[in-house]
Amino acid sequence: FSTGHWVWSVHHSLTPLLDGVNTREYFLRIEEVQWNYAPSGMNLIQNRTLQQDHYTMLSCSVHGSRPQRIGSTYKKAVYKQYTDSAYRTEVVKPEWLGYLGPLLSAEEGDTLVVHLKNIASRPYSIHPHGLNYSKDNEGALYPDGTGPDKKHDDSVAPSRLVTYEWTLPASQSPTADDANCLTRFYHSHVSAPKDIASGLVGPLITCKRGTLDVQGDRSGDYLYALLFMVSDENESWYLDQNIQVKIPQPARGLKEDEDFIESNKMHGINGFVYGNLPGLSMCQGNKIHWHLFGLGNEVDIHSAHFHGQILTTQNHHTDTVSLFPASSMTAEMTADNPGHWLLSCNINDHMKAGMQAFFEIKKCFPNVHKPRPIGEERQYFIAAEEEVWDYAPTQPTDGEAEQYIVKGASRIGRSYMKVRYVEYTDTTFLTKMLRAPEELHLGILGPVMRAEEKDTIKVVFKNKATRAYSMQPHGVQYNIEQDGTLYFNELEVTPLPAALVQPGTVHTYEWLVPIGAGPTDGDGADCLTYLYYSAVDPVKDTNSGLAGPLLICKPKALKKGVQKNYNKEFHLMATVFDENLSWYLDHNIRTYTTSPNTVNKEDEGFVESNRMHALNGYVYRSLPGLTMCKNDKVSWHLSGLGSEPDIHSLYFYGNRFLYRQTRRDSISVFPHISHTVIMEPDSMGSFEVVSATAADYTAGMRANYTVEKCSMFQTQGETMLRSSTYYIAAMETTWDYSPNRTWEEGLFTDLNHSPGKAFLDKQGGFIGSRYKKVVYRQFTNDKFIRQMDRPADMEHLGVMGPMMHGIVGQRVKVIFKNMASRPYSIHAHGVKTESAVIYQTPPGETHTYTWYLTKTAGPTEQQESCSVMAYYSTVDTVKVGLYQHNNSTGVNIYVHVLTPVAINGRMYGNLEGLNMVVGDKVYWYLMGMGSEVDIHSAHWHGHSVEYKAVLSCEAVLMPLSVQTVKMRPEIAGSWLMHCHVSDHISGGMEAIYTVREKDRHYVNIFEVIAIHIQNAMYLKNTGHGSDVMMMMMMMMMMMTMMMMMMMMMMMMMMMMMMMVVMMATVLRRFRMRCLVVIMSVSPAKGGRFG
Repeated sequence: FSTGHWVWSVHHSLTPLLDGVNTREYFLRIEEVQWNYAPSGMNLIQNRTLQQDHYTMLSCSVHGSRPQRIGSTYKKAVYKQYTDSAYRTEVVKPEWLGYLGPLLSAEEGDTLVVHLKNIASRPYSIHPHGLNYSKDNEGALYPDGTGPDKKHDDSVAPSRLVTYEWTLPASQSPTADDANCLTRFYHSHVSAPKDIASGLVGPLITCKRGTLDVQGDRSGDYLYALLFMVSDENESWYLDQNIQVKIPQPARGLKEDEDFIESNKMHGINGFVYGNLPGLSMCQGNKIHWHLFGLGNEVDIHSAHFHGQILTTQNHHTDTVSLFPASSMTAEMTADNPGHWLLSCNINDHMKAGMQAFFEIKKCFPNVHKPRPIGEERQYFIAAEEEVWDYAPTQPTDGEAEQYIVKGASRIGRSYMKVRYVEYTDTTFLTKMLRAPEELHLGILGPVMRAEEKDTIKVVFKNKATRAYSMQPHGVQYNIEQDGTLYFNELEVTPLPAALVQPGTVHTYEWLVPIGAGPTDGDGADCLTYLYYSAVDPVKDTNSGLAGPLLICKPKALKKGVQKNYNKEFHLMATVFDENLSWYLDHNIRTYTTSPNTVNKEDEGFVESNRMHALNGYVYRSLPGLTMCKNDKVSWHLSGLGSEPDIHSLYFYGNRFLYRQTRRDSISVFPHISHTVIMEPDSMGSFEVVSATAADYTAGMRANYTVEKCSMFQTQGETMLRSSTYYIAAMETTWDYSPNRTWEEGLFTDLNHSPGKAFLDKQGGFIGSRYKKVVYRQFTNDKFIRQMDRPADMEHLGVMGPMMHGIVGQRVKVIFKNMASRPYSIHAHGVKTESAVIYQTPPGETHTYTWYLTKTAGPTEQQESCSVMAYYSTVDTVKVGLYQHNNSTGVNIYVHVLTPVAINGRMYGNLEGLNMVVGDKVYWYLMGMGSEVDIHSAHWHGHSVEYKAVLSCEAVLMPLSVQTVKMRPEIAGSWLMHCHVSDHISGGMEAIYTVREKDRHYVNIFEVIAIHIQNAMYLKNTGHGSDVMMMMMMMMMMMTMMMMMMMMMMMMMMMMMMMVVMMATVLRRFRMRCLVVIMSVSPAKGGRFG
């Protein structure tokens, strides 16, 4: 399945719920304000005015030769808090909250009563994440089947007041494995994307019972809530007003001008840019709780880097936290080393656009300092050197490679001048440290540095290049003077020597590894993976080549400087090296193009040819040295660098790995985010590790790794005693993404106002909602005559193929018939196959694919008992499922082609079959596919989901990622679930799941048994005959037991009636009357009396 897409599956059984008591009351008002993103008028990061700064687009310009821009001040709507219902006295909020609403908080068992008054000029609402509410307290406008009596909360008209009541039950509260308080948020949901872009969002924390005081979580000294978001003022309700006020005579077509659109995308933290966020101040030794969350669009992937500090989040140590639309994170930090420290989103585009702030650590008490750790001093001698780098020394013949590796009049080709970190033997920098054979795979990366907790790392750095560079590490602590990033620091000498090492000079860096900086037991590895890089200009320096790996390890994990508990150690850095942003672009044009004077650096083809989708600086399987033995214990250290498109889903064909005690075969890396995974390969042969993101795969982000037989006792696989068979065909069909537009019309009132018009209307050269597609469908036998009907609880699968089941130790045979008009195959993640090459089945032919479910296919004890894995065709991975119709085979190309965003192939509430009952235990199996724009934050209204021990309102999906989450529905109703990425909401990635009340008087056990029998027959037809016999026998036993229980109850009722008659006879003698009360059994509570 391909772009614009998440995939859902559901399964359920039965379980109970819980409630709470204390009340917290808030008086909020929606007001319209003028908001200045840079009130100082300065880029405080570089100490320049906005007018002087080349990258800022914030200075207001209304006439003359300069482009027309709104500037840094925009009209917005915000939530404000007041003391009482009179709304006269405002509760002053901390200045660091920016335009966010007030911080709301609740403990388990609390009830929140929010009185919301709207004095803005248009309707808004308030909708919380992470709390329980009834349908008339949801604060979200969409067609949910409720009547007018339950719609007053959906949209609060100007001058109206609505009271909302929300609760925090145990099911939404932090678990034992969570921090004391979880980070949630609230926002307006009349039209969520435009309401949020207009400013209506605020933080919410939900806490364990007894953990809150007036400062927040009582275990900390300070609490800060930060929203990382690209506020898109183009999507604000107030765009026209902002243009009218700031640009009285706008140019024709101004709102469609790309540069104008970009100038209105404000890359802010709490609504401040370029260091203008005030008030993040603390004392050395203070324990700080950071409540971090993200919202927004596809560009809103954020890597929040806290310079010089170590944070703990979800029992993991780091200095950089990943955030996505509608994701949230609670991080704890003990402030160390006084100074003005940089807090930055390390996504390249976001750094340049101003998503940076300062936090100040003061030395408030003279004796507050941690003792210097007493460990080993580890010394490295590293130089920055310029050299010619060949991205494709093996000269690949892939058809797509020509664009990137063949030089010509306006093409540089495969070789570029770059700069690398090179290791030397000593301070003379005369003798290079030769790389051992096991280090050949490092490619363009600098040397691997390793240290344990308590160690000191000393790096003698010599700049042998022709311009200034530096070294900036992740994962360690250092004094402010040793910060390797160039920014203005008013407390120190500017620039700091560590941040600007001039050509020909030497600087010695000293970094400390504090106690508690290494891996925890939950990491399941001996070392954490980080990067070091040059940060004089982080964007240009890293695209020029300066980056390397840094491992922070547990005590006693290293021997002679290397990991002692692993047979092999491999490092992969996935990034798109954008040579257009390299310091050496002009040199490369002059040196390598055959007609440098004719090169247009703005030409789209030239720009794309210089974007090298590389693993360690190699493309198209050119990376050498990834060789290991079967059953070796191998640590893979995976990292990312780059910008918004640098979402890389690394997929290992053939073998699986463990990541934080969960088993998988793919993992996503982002800029400045790194992972350690442990593999014990059990399949021999040559396999690929690739970025499964569609654009990366096409552009060559692929490498080969080899698993060899190193012992005569090693065999290829396990013996499988059980088997099941499926009969699957690839069939061409016409698929309708939106067969019914009633829900969409109810959402937007008029279809002409719906964003879905561009996707679904068959007018003006558009295709409409119906596309020719190819799908997997199941048949009863190898004759492929009778297609199997899907049972009711599989209706939600939509365009997906059938759900296959298997258990560890089983062999699954798929008899596959290609009934389509071009070659296809069927390949599943997590299974073993007889060959690493997947057979392509020609049209009209049948082929048997055999999958072996070895022990590595199953989940670990830290995962749910069942894991989901995707299967798909691999003939052309980019065209899998043909969801991205721009990449399809041509059948659908008409005049205009857009990419539908869908859940299981349905848009705007058209997905059927997501039904459950209050008290059910529901498993959602989630899958994501597609390209770098396929970030999906799955959000359920009304309920939270549990990802094993971690509670969440959302599940974040990346290309080729899968998740299993569990829900226990407690509140009946038709509830919205959707992707929280703004464009995906507007585009229709929305569905309804329905929670029904249990019958008040009895449980229809025969209906339940009938459903199980139906499912059993379905399983029988898929080859699970023996399992079915057992299930049928159990059903018969249950029915027999039920009949016996009913007979016993009838006998008891007869005895009671006889007693009543006898009592009535006695009572008549005393002239008294008795009322017989009938008792009914409620399945929800166990019994009800009336």
